[in-house]
Amino acid sequence: MNRTTINGLMMGLFLSIVLSTYLPPVMLAVVGILMVFVYRDRWTANEWPEKTFLGFIILSCISWVYNPSWFYWVPIGIIPIVMFGLYYSLSLWVRHVVKWSWPEVQRAYLFFWLAGLYVALIVIIQQIDWHVINNSLGPLMDFYREHRWESEHSVRSVGTSGNSNLAAALLICFALMSIYAMSVLKKPWQKVGAFAVFILYCAAIWCTGSRGAWVGLVIGMIVQLWMTGHRKRTVSITLAILLFVYLCPQFIPRKESLYATIEVRLKVWSTAFEIFKENWLFGVLPLHFGQLFAKMAGFYVWHAHNIFLGIASEYGIIGLGLFLILIFMTIRRARRWRKQANQKEEKRLAGMLLSLIIALLGHGMYDYPIIAPQVGLMFMLSVIMIHTQYERRCLCKPVWDEGSKAQVSEWAMLKKVITAAVVWLKSGPLRVLINLATGGYRKRA
Repeated sequence: MNRTTINGLMMGLFLSIVLSTYLPPVMLAVVGILMVFVYRDRWTANEWPEKTFLGFIILSCISWVYNPSWFYWVPIGIIPIVMFGLYYSLSLWVRHVVKWSWPEVQRAYLFFWLAGLYVALIVIIQQIDWHVINNSLGPLMDFYREHRWESEHSVRSVGTSGNSNLAAALLICFALMSIYAMSVLKKPWQKVGAFAVFILYCAAIWCTGSRGAWVGLVIGMIVQLWMTGHRKRTVSITLAILLFVYLCPQFIPRKESLYATIEVRLKVWSTAFEIFKENWLFGVLPLHFGQLFAKMAGFYVWHAHNIFLGIASEYGIIGLGLFLILIFMTIRRARRWRKQANQKEEKRLAGMLLSLIIALLGHGMYDYPIIAPQVGLMFMLSVIMIHTQYERRCLCKPVWDEGSKAQVSEWAMLKKVITAAVVWLKSGPLRVLINLATGGYRKRA
């Protein structure tokens, strides 16, 4: 495959996250099929994060055999097996076929950042409800309105995800990309434009009415600032944010329903913990969780509304361990990649990708966004990019250090050769000639 086709497929993968919740599985399937028919090298099983995906595939098989369940006529175990299999093929695709350098990753994410404006505009338009816009964009808005996944009727915007919390999770990531864009774009008007886009994304997050999104955004900002190396600035901004929240609690969206929501969440979390205790080793798998929850609590929810409790109840203590190890290795490799990088833009790219992961985990304290295809693909792409770029920078540095200071230029190499030759002449033949010419050379007896 030529580079144009490969880059086009990757851009299509990014755009699928923006456009609809139905497209990411389709694009992942395309990548998986291409890997089967195009890739002819060895399929690795002992690299990060591939070993984690394979571990979840094996665990899903065991869990379903141990506790079989069906969603209509489909065995529930097939769904996580297929999804983690597609993530496994995506990781191999990025590492062995795409093989982007960090400037190419930077360009892709800046393109992705601008494409995210589509999500923000859809979210804001859903709140405006202006007949002029509704008439001109009627079919498009009707499509997103008919495919809502809210558990109750709500005036909150759902964007392209069908759910307000999922839309907020996407907007968190785009807002964090705005901060990255402000730090790497060169021209003043570009920096001002990036800041304006950041404000637009924050306004769109407000339209979703998500409270956990602000927690995720703040945590992601702190991580990104910390990864720049400005520790004192990070601490100062963090304290300023906490002071602002303390002094102005009215900025919390839907504050009047906060206690009622917490009461419902506590009911969900306690029931999910009971499911985990009864199936603590292998879990119950997604979808089957909702079936068991309905039997125990008397009402239906799709997931545990907490990312760690959700993984523990769906994949057991083994799955939770696999996920925590993956997060630990990703953080470790992102920090080492940042330290080895010798350009500011590359260092900040490592910080931005890690901030997306941590922000989604922070948002996941009150929800479970990565279970959805759009947010899950964004999360896994960030993980895969960190691991592949770490390997290229830290493990294969002589092969790929394109255009960086670590790459020795031809002139520097020539200077080294000339210097070595002069030193050799001064210490050997040149000194002999000087002694002969001046009469200072005496033949040994």
